[in-house]
Amino acid sequence: MKTNKLIITGWLLVIIFTISNCKKDDRSPYAKDGSAPDAISNPKVTNLAGAAIITYNLPDNENLLYVKAVYELKGQKKEVKSSMFQKKLVVDGFGDTEERTVTLYAVSRSEVVSPPVEVTIKPLTPPVVSVFKSIKADSTFGGINVKYVNDDSANIVFEVLVIDSVGDWAHVDYNYTSMKKGSFNVRGFPPVERTWGIYVRDRWDNHSDTLRTKIRPIYEETLDKTKFNDVRTTFASYIPQHQPLPNSGVPMVNAVDYSSSYPMKNLYDGNVTTMFHTKEKYEIPVWIPIDLDKSGAAKFVLSRFKIWQRTGTFIFNHGNPHRWQIWGTNNPKIINGDFNNVDPNNGWVRLGEWTMTKPSGWEVGQNSNEDIQVATDGQEFEFPNGIPPVRYIGWKNIDSWGSIGGYTGFFHLFELSLWGQKK
Repeated sequence: MKTNKLIITGWLLVIIFTISNCKKDDRSPYAKDGSAPDAISNPKVTNLAGAAIITYNLPDNENLLYVKAVYELKGQKKEVKSSMFQKKLVVDGFGDTEERTVTLYAVSRSEVVSPPVEVTIKPLTPPVVSVFKSIKADSTFGGINVKYVNDDSANIVFEVLVIDSVGDWAHVDYNYTSMKKGSFNVRGFPPVERTWGIYVRDRWDNHSDTLRTKIRPIYEETLDKTKFNDVRTTFASYIPQHQPLPNSGVPMVNAVDYSSSYPMKNLYDGNVTTMFHTKEKYEIPVWIPIDLDKSGAAKFVLSRFKIWQRTGTFIFNHGNPHRWQIWGTNNPKIINGDFNNVDPNNGWVRLGEWTMTKPSGWEVGQNSNEDIQVATDGQEFEFPNGIPPVRYIGWKNIDSWGSIGGYTGFFHLFELSLWGQKK
C-alpha cells in the first residue's frame, strides 16, 4: 500500500511540475537586446530586366538577423528580406524602366531596425515589353501562329483575343512559357479574316501593349480516325524498312511487331489515356504504317499532327518518341528502293522529320512542371509546305527518349491526331 501511495505521489509531482512549466506561446522576438544594429554599407546596384540586384556590406553586430529592402510596386509597399549569411538581395516585378528608390535596413534579432540607407535603381526593359516587341504573328492551318523571343527566360503568359461579332474583344487562348525562344498556335477557326489581339503579362500583372493584326487562317479539317486502318499485315512486304542499325537487336520480319496488350488501334481510338506499344528489344528504326482512309475515297495534304505521350513517370522517357520521320505514299505495293522519290504514286516520299524537345532542357528523368503540362496537353507538330497528297503514312521511329541514339528500342504513344486538306 505504501508503495502505491509513493507512486501516486510521484505522478502528482510530475503533473504539477509539467503544468507549472506550461506557458502560452511567446511570439515576441527571442532576443531581448533592444539596441539597433548599424546600417549596411557600400551598397551597389546591378540593374536587370524588370529587376535589380543590390549588394552591400553587413554591419559587424552580433544581434544582426537579416537585411530587408522596402520599395513601392504598383502603388503598394513591398518588402524583400535576405538572411545575415547573404550580402545581396533582389527586388523585382517592375513593368517599366523608371528610376525607383529602395530603402535598406539591417534588422536585429529583436526586430529593431538600423538607420535607413537609400539606393536608386533603374530596371532594364522588362520581359513583358521585350517579348512583346519580338512577337511575329502569321496565318497557319485553322488559326494563327505566334513566334517570340524571351531572352530572360521569364515566366510569362500570352493572351490571344479576337474581335467578336459585336465589335468587342473576346478571349481565345492563354499560352504560358519560360522558354527563351518559341512559338505557339491558336487553332479551330474557319478561313475567314478577323482582327486578332495579342499581349504579354507576367506574374506581377504587368501588361504589354496589345498587338492588333488582321489574319485569315488557312483551311484544314480534322482527319476522321474511324477511317484509319492498320496495314502492317496487308502491305507487310512493302513497308519501307530501312536497313536496321548493326547489332540492334531481334530482327522484325517484314513488319513491326506490336504488343498484343496495347494494340495499334489504341493509337487512333480518340482516347488519350489508352496506349499503343511495340514489343521491346527489336531493331530500330520502327515502322508504323497507317491507311488514312480505308474506304479509298480520299487523299490528304497533311498540315499538322498532334501526339499524346505516355504520361506518369514515362514523360520524356522510356518509349515515348524522341526523333522520327513520317513518310507517305498512294501505292504501298510499289517499292523501288529509292527512298528519295518525289512521286508518292511510285514510291514512298518523306514528308518530314522531327525531334522532340523538352521546354526545360533538363536531362532524361528530370521534368519541370512545364514539361509535364506540355506532355499532358499533347504536342503539336507541323508538316512542311509543299508536300504531296497521300493516302498512306508510315511513322518511322528513329529513337525514343529511353534509347536516344541506341541500337535497340521500342515505341509507345497514347494517341495520334492528324489535320489536313482533303484532295
